[in-house]
Amino acid sequence: MSGEPSAPPPWRAALGQLAARYGVLPSYVDWRDRPREADPEVLASVLRELGVPIAGPDDAEKALASDSSRRARDDVSPCAVARGGRPAVIGLWVAAGRADRYRLEIQLENGDVRRGSGRLSGLPAAGAERDPGGDTRVRRDLAIAGLPLGYHRARLEFGGARYETLIIGCPERAYAAPDLAESWAVFAPTYALRSKDTAGAGSLAELAALSRRVAGLGGALVGTLPLSAVSYETPFEPSPYSPISRLFWNELFIDLEAIPALFPGLDAPSELASARRRRDSLAAQPLVDYRAQLSHVRPVLEAFSKAAWESDAARGELEEFVRARPRVDDYARFRAASEHYGAPWPAWPEPVREGALTAADAGEGTRRYHVFCQYVLADQLAAFKRDGERAGLYLDLPVGVSRAGYDVFRERESFAAGCSVGAPPDGLFLGGQNWALPPLHPGRIRRRGYPYVIECFRAQLEHASALRVDHVMGLHRLYWIPEGAAATEGVYVTYPHDELYGILLLESHRQRCELIGEDLGTVPEAVRRDMARAGMGRLHVQQFSLPADAGDAPAPPEPTSTASFGTHDTPTFAGYWRGSDIDTRNELGLISDAEKGEEWRRRRAERQASELFLLRRGYARGASAADIMRGLTEYLAASSARVALVMLEDLWLETEPQNVPGTTSEFPNWRRRMARDLHDALSDPEVAGVLRAVDARRKRARRRG
Repeated sequence: MSGEPSAPPPWRAALGQLAARYGVLPSYVDWRDRPREADPEVLASVLRELGVPIAGPDDAEKALASDSSRRARDDVSPCAVARGGRPAVIGLWVAAGRADRYRLEIQLENGDVRRGSGRLSGLPAAGAERDPGGDTRVRRDLAIAGLPLGYHRARLEFGGARYETLIIGCPERAYAAPDLAESWAVFAPTYALRSKDTAGAGSLAELAALSRRVAGLGGALVGTLPLSAVSYETPFEPSPYSPISRLFWNELFIDLEAIPALFPGLDAPSELASARRRRDSLAAQPLVDYRAQLSHVRPVLEAFSKAAWESDAARGELEEFVRARPRVDDYARFRAASEHYGAPWPAWPEPVREGALTAADAGEGTRRYHVFCQYVLADQLAAFKRDGERAGLYLDLPVGVSRAGYDVFRERESFAAGCSVGAPPDGLFLGGQNWALPPLHPGRIRRRGYPYVIECFRAQLEHASALRVDHVMGLHRLYWIPEGAAATEGVYVTYPHDELYGILLLESHRQRCELIGEDLGTVPEAVRRDMARAGMGRLHVQQFSLPADAGDAPAPPEPTSTASFGTHDTPTFAGYWRGSDIDTRNELGLISDAEKGEEWRRRRAERQASELFLLRRGYARGASAADIMRGLTEYLAASSARVALVMLEDLWLETEPQNVPGTTSEFPNWRRRMARDLHDALSDPEVAGVLRAVDARRKRARRRG
């Protein structure tokens, strides 16, 4: 009959089954609450990247049959979680007619071994399926109770086959530091910090000085952007959110003047003196020139490295460091080879590109240099927990790594190289976002027992007192964009979030570090429920929650949140108050002239309502920008937020942001130095007065709680 909808193509159902089997969402709800269906070609591309033998949508039925054939076998869960003392449950798909007896051996992390045996038919059934031959496979659940915290290996044997499962014994909730309840913190990018001893970029010296000053005023944390390793060879990406590794640290931030104290008897006086002479030219620049900065610090680091490796005592310490952390030497060889070939690793000769790093490719002196740098960084970062006079570090875990970096080079089986992570269209980015970071492959990392993930989380948590997990939704699902597709065409791929949370919770306790999830934007409520269950804090950004009507109050932060006026990705307070971000978005073509007018009307209403509220409640003494900034800061400090976070540059009304998301060369992203010297700024009565007021408000909030 004419007018009736045509029948769906025969491959559509098969494509949907494959997507469901591999955790690919065929649709999602966008920022306007409208469903968006995935393009079939994109679905096929993502499935191919996940290991499905599919050429395109028309091939879906054949691919489903082939995939089902490959799965017609006994299957055992490669990972299980024993959370909060509950049993770990290992799922077993048992084919009919197979032997009924099983044997179990559990090797605990501490080396103890437990053994057992039983009948598969005696285990609870939790489902069934038919294999391609028509036979039935039954899902049986093997529960293992009484496991301690740690990573354990369960080895199962039945039907003539052997299987191994990683069991993660983890606490119910993340570590919670008693001294962070109703506390406060200051945030500043390390590279932007200035002092009389700073060259072009700030270092751990300036971050330590800020930390001591914050602690002296009563603060608990000093937050900064990721300090993860980056490469300054070509191509160079200044964003700290595109590191070459999340396992190692950026040598550019080493405090050069503190090295002699680490190696008594060693010195590099001529190199240090030369660096001090070069410092003034870099210090005069308004922007960080990272490569010039590296040429400033590297001669000093190389001199210290050479002296350390030639000293019996220092060399012994360095060799012990490598024995305790063998990955350090491999990373150092990678960095040395990068310098030797002068190109990203995909352009190296094939044997080296495939991972065979020889001494000839690396260069012994350069290898030793990078080992030395990581040793110094490990010690200087550890001092933030070791030194009782410092506020703790609030670090940031990037959502991914550069595809040209070390982690992808050495752990390439853990990544889906043919796709990039990004974000779907939203109100700020109608064209979506492609972050050019390869996503972790959920199936492969799980089957391999998460070695890279464990090491990554542990490295980031080790020196931090609180860790912000960037794009926390990525523990549940990530937006994958296949190579060649537009950012608007991506699809969501799900991850085994219970297991990823399990690793985070265990390492959080072992490293005594709180967890904070970056949950800004459109985040499913299921994600926030799991965050709450895990004891992971949320973020509250006040500029997204200002009142629009006279008489209304700003939306209060939740008790579990880290609350601030803005973030590194938003306008500063002064920029927001002036509306600079509205003009910028209009100039970039992100909003039309009509939308610009509407944004300005909304902003003026927010300003008027906020001023009225703050004046009536006694948070502000006047209506100047400085008065309102202080009033909103004190309002957050008086709230029930777990941590009140002050953006350091807001205290002197900096107008320019550190980053304008979605731009590259249009703005000096990740390179702008602070306008004020750290010591002078914190000695300013107005700046120090705001921080003292924050401390007083927090103390009253603590007593009230």
